[in-house]
Amino acid sequence: MVERLAQGPDETTVAAFVADALGQQPTRIARTHAFATNAVYEVDAGDRLLMVKSSMNRDALRGEVWACERASAVGFPAPEILVGVRRIGADARMNAYAMRRIPGDPITRGHPAFRELGSVLRALHAVKLSGFGTLAEAAWNQRGEFTLRHRSWLAFLRGICTDTRGLANSCALAMPVADAVEAVMDAHAAALSNVAGSLCHGDLKANHIFVEGERLACVIDWGDAVVGDPLWEIARYAHRGDAQSLSVLLSGYDSDGAMADRVAWRTPLYSVLWMLVDAVVDHRLGSSVDRLLNAAMRDISRAS
Repeated sequence: MVERLAQGPDETTVAAFVADALGQQPTRIARTHAFATNAVYEVDAGDRLLMVKSSMNRDALRGEVWACERASAVGFPAPEILVGVRRIGADARMNAYAMRRIPGDPITRGHPAFRELGSVLRALHAVKLSGFGTLAEAAWNQRGEFTLRHRSWLAFLRGICTDTRGLANSCALAMPVADAVEAVMDAHAAALSNVAGSLCHGDLKANHIFVEGERLACVIDWGDAVVGDPLWEIARYAHRGDAQSLSVLLSGYDSDGAMADRVAWRTPLYSVLWMLVDAVVDHRLGSSVDRLLNAAMRDISRAS
């Protein structure tokens, strides 16, 4: 995937935001890598080590902050929010929030903290909400309440197929892949329609999982937080992670083996849908998606 720098506030604006919100003048500000729509900064301010995340999409930032705070409330190690979403600088379109910088390092293959991660994921997924979809696409009212975009989990998944068909003008495989995936979903429509919505991180991968020594420290980057099937979360890690780490994670998540009957067809189906999600994003960023769509067409038979 191609990473590009989004338009973001300059260092003076970030410094003013931190000084006004926290009463401490920054001594160091450094921009870091981030997804194309965001600008993220490391900030040292007195004895505080912060991250400031900015975007022109105010509601997406609001969803991310809400997810972090709700996850923390149930004991999941999400970033500590120090300053909620505020307008930043002279440009009324730019918004930012500040969180405590995370200690530790990204998790490594087979690390024992994957088991701890599995256990705390159960607590996160116990948070049930009405509606389905990503918090970045939620509609907010003046009371700070939000409404999710989809009425059912199946409707959310169908939306991914619809987005994939939108690539048809430049990708010959887009339409047949989307049709094949939707045919499998139709075969399991009753089960998918009955999914109760759980709060999920939505982008579970190794470089978002931080550890200190043998312990889990934090799971960062909640910009893709979603309400849906907990197995969507597990499939996200399986999509790009390694089998050894996934096995350790599942030993903590499904210690009683109760998930076994649900995994057989959902994991391969969700893995293919994640390929379609990646294809849509990569296409928007100007990357070729032929490899992803070919892999999705090859793998969809495993979910039949």
